This record gives sequence, structure tokens and C-alpha cells, in this order.
Amino acid sequence: MPEKYTQKMKAKLLDIEAGKLIAIMNEIDAKEFGIFPLDRIELLNHRTKKAVVTVVDTTDTMVGEDEIGIFEDVSRLLDAKESDSLEVMAVGKPKSVEFIRKKMDGKKLSPDEIGAIIDDFSSNRLSEIEASAFISAIYILGLSLDEIVAMTKALIADGKQISFEGGPVLDKHSVGGVNGRATMIIVPIIAAAGYLIPKTSSRSITSASGTADAMEVLCNVSLTLEEIKEITEEIGGVIAWGGAVDLAPADDKIIKIEHPLSLDPEGQVIASVMAKKASVGAKFVVIDLPVGPDVKVKTKEQAEEMALKFLEVGKRLGMKLEVVLTNGSEPSGKAFGPALEAKYVMEILEGKISDNLVKKSCELAGTLLELAGGAKKGEGCRMATGLLSSGEALKKMQEIIQAQGGKILSSEGISLGKFKRTIDSETGGTINKINVTLLNNIARIAGAPADKKAGVMLFIDESDHVKKGDPLFEIYAENQRKIDLAEKFAKQNAVVEMERVILGKFG
Repeated sequence: MPEKYTQKMKAKLLDIEAGKLIAIMNEIDAKEFGIFPLDRIELLNHRTKKAVVTVVDTTDTMVGEDEIGIFEDVSRLLDAKESDSLEVMAVGKPKSVEFIRKKMDGKKLSPDEIGAIIDDFSSNRLSEIEASAFISAIYILGLSLDEIVAMTKALIADGKQISFEGGPVLDKHSVGGVNGRATMIIVPIIAAAGYLIPKTSSRSITSASGTADAMEVLCNVSLTLEEIKEITEEIGGVIAWGGAVDLAPADDKIIKIEHPLSLDPEGQVIASVMAKKASVGAKFVVIDLPVGPDVKVKTKEQAEEMALKFLEVGKRLGMKLEVVLTNGSEPSGKAFGPALEAKYVMEILEGKISDNLVKKSCELAGTLLELAGGAKKGEGCRMATGLLSSGEALKKMQEIIQAQGGKILSSEGISLGKFKRTIDSETGGTINKINVTLLNNIARIAGAPADKKAGVMLFIDESDHVKKGDPLFEIYAENQRKIDLAEKFAKQNAVVEMERVILGKFG
């Protein structure tokens, strides 16, 4: 056992927000402790009696001997002040690391083992390497149905829950990969029909905008649980950022690990979605699975397998669920990027646009109404379309925006990036395919979703006939460099493919 296993050290507060629990120790002290970078230590603040376990890194310059450097994330949990006396003790790896290795070996995890991993995720007891190993293991090896159910229940138990007066509570979720914010059309339709729909949405992981990114153009989305409950009960609907309310904090940390490699393990996606639906008390849920070569779910067969898993998890959680497979091989609407997609949604609600996004939204809303018993089988889409065309959905959306602190109540109030470039067709012909992935990439290069006003606006649909020089789409950005890079990428890649008469040659 190391000679200095426990030692009192002075806190040195480091003005850095790491997003994880890290402490910095002088290399001389680390040798005395017998610890190495990414080992763990427990810190106890004698003044506040608060303790936390952190990962340790070492330095020979940032902190001196008998000092312990702590980032803002750690100092908040310890309620620490500069030069507080902290008791430092080396601690071993959490038990869940064994379970992560077990999964990496291809073995099935029990509910208790999955619960331990989720608990350590939530409590920041896993290092980034250990957390990444778990995500990689479930990405490569997958999760069984029992493991998905166990992870769903663990995520629910780890987070907070909301109970609503009245009801029933309806909800929807899209597995994503496409543009178009159908949620922002469906929520006001369902709320206008007299149901509760407290929609917590994510920010973008791989696309040009998530629902939370687009809704944030119109109003505040970082709502508390109390605000979500109050607005939903008063107005019927809300569209909030799920990451702000700790409905499934471990899941939010898992998503951060997935982001750099754009990983979305199927089992974890199902558990994540279902845990958040359960946390808001949803009893009727529609899942939208876009299917296409350029989105997350590539084939109809993969989608059908995923749909059956969703249905079984919903059944075990006591939810009435329906999974709808939608066309993900073409753009959903014509906008890519937060402001552009928000503007497009408002134009739809205002009755200015009627396209495939309108049809998709009304069909999904109609399915949800039928599922909840608000419409007869086969009549839901007609009912949803009526609420949209009558202006009731627009009125409800405006109420939601105002309740969430927003002042932009029409499409005219939304501004776009000040730099704009038009990409023209280099040849004439009939459009065979529009690549959604490349359009998302162009919008992201232009700055979306971080730059809310950046993005891409399409002018064409599949099967349209265009002439050489006709405009195909516009790119918006907030600065010169990003618009130049986005334009260069757009011209170097075949975003729009024309129909070909000759498909191949042999000779």
C-alpha cells in the first residue's frame, strides 16, 4: 500500500468547465500516492463535509506539491473555495468496469449489472475511456431485448419524472437522420385536439438541426420540470430541450460520448427514447422510423426489426405504441438548419406551404390521435389536416411560443444568415436523387446548428426537370469563411443526381 494513501492537500480552483470530474495532481504527489493518469481519487472537503470521486491527471507545472487542482465541475460539487483543505485518497475502479469488460467479451449483462453501469455513468465514476469502451461494445455487439428493457428501466430510475394533472399524455419521437421538424407541427396539432403532449427533444448529433435547436430560434427551450408541467397543463403542449431537465441524465452523458464518432447504437437509441417517454408519463406514443440509404436506418428489414423491439419495450412499460416507417430517402421539406427549419415550420402552420413534410406530419399526428382514441381508424390524418388548415394548430403554436418566453410568432420574424450563395445546376435533366446527408453536411460546414441562421434551402424536388443554370439550393452562413467552405464542398460533391438513360456498358 502506498506510503501516503491519504493526505490533506490545498484546493486550487481552476477556471475550466470540463464537463466531467477531473482533478490535477503534481507528479511528485502522484508518485507518492502510487497513482497514474486516469486513476481515481476521492476528495473530501473538511469545511463543507462534501465528497466526490474524480479521475486524476498529473502535471509538473499547473499545481504545486501538496496542492490539488480542481475544475469548476468538481469545485461546485464540493462547494470548495480556494485553499480549502481537502482530504485526498486513492480509490479503485468501480465494479461496473468489470461489467463493461464482460460486455466487450460478448456476454449478456444482467439488469443489476446494467443498472450499475448506468449509475456510474450518472455519477461520473467512469473515465472517458471506460465510458467509450461501453458505447463501442454495444455499438459493435448490440443489446439483447432483455438488455434494452433493463437499460430503459435503469435510465428511468436514474432520472426525474413528471406527473401531469389530467391527460392522457401523448408523445412522438423520430429516430432522425432527416431534416424537417415534424415535431413542431405535430405538437400544436395534438395540443389543439385537446391532449397533453409534453415534448422533450434533443439537439442535433449528426444533422444540421435538432428539434430543440430549431425551436430555440423561436423561444426558450431550457425549461425546468416545473415549467414543462405548468405550460403543458395550461396550454396542452410544450417543446423543450430534454438535456436541461435531467429526465435521463445518464443518457445525456452517453449521447455526449457518442457524438464525436456519430455513434447511435440501436439498443441504446431504443432505451433512450423509451426512457424519456416513460419519464413524462406518456401512455400513447408514435415512433417515426425514417428509412433510406443516407439516414440512420438504412433498410426496411432493419427498420422492421427495430420496430418490433420498440413495440416489445413499450408493452413491458405499459405503453400503447405504434411505429411508422417513413421515407428517409428524400428530404423532408426543403430546409436544413435551425432558423431555416423553424421558418419553414411556421410557413406550414400559416398555410403557405403544402408538401411532403405537411403530409408526413399530419399522418403521424393522425396515427397518434387514432392510437389515443381521439379519432376513428383511418380518420386521424383527416382530423389532423383539419386542425392545421383551420389555423387552430398555428394558434396553439403561438401560445406555446409565448408560454416559453418567445416573441417570434410568425415566419416573417425569423432572420437568416447574412452571407448567401446559390448553387446552380451544371446540366439539364430530370432529378433522380437529392442526397440528404450531403445537404446536412453542407449546412453543418456553413455553421449549423451552432450558428442558428446558417443552413441550406432547397428549390427543387425529386422528379423535377431543370435546365442548365437553374438554381438548385441556397447556402446561408454567418461569416465569409464558412460560406466559402460550404460552397466549395457543395460544388465538389454530387448533391443532386440526374436520371441516366445508360446505366452501364459492357464490351
